[in-house]
Amino acid sequence: VSPVDGLLGDDGPLDTSDPDVPPVVDEVVLDASDPPVGRVVENGMGVSRPDGEVRPFEAPPIELTDEHADRLHRFAVLAAVVAVLLVLLARRKRRRSR
Repeated sequence: VSPVDGLLGDDGPLDTSDPDVPPVVDEVVLDASDPPVGRVVENGMGVSRPDGEVRPFEAPPIELTDEHADRLHRFAVLAAVVAVLLVLLARRKRRRSR
């Protein structure tokens, strides 16, 4: 309970349970050969959900975002180069036709 909860005027008990989030269970691993139980964590980030759904405030892995941004920049550079080449070809044709 926070010290500022009383400032809002509602002094009733707070319901902190979330029906969508399973409770956190700390399990002791007795043998290293046992398969992992619960949510597997890689590189300090939780593994994405199997259904592909992204919950609020859940961000995709940074590597994936970087790959998408890199691909977008490459396509933008390719489009700019093609546009410059088309402008140069149009100028060349215009000069030859005069």
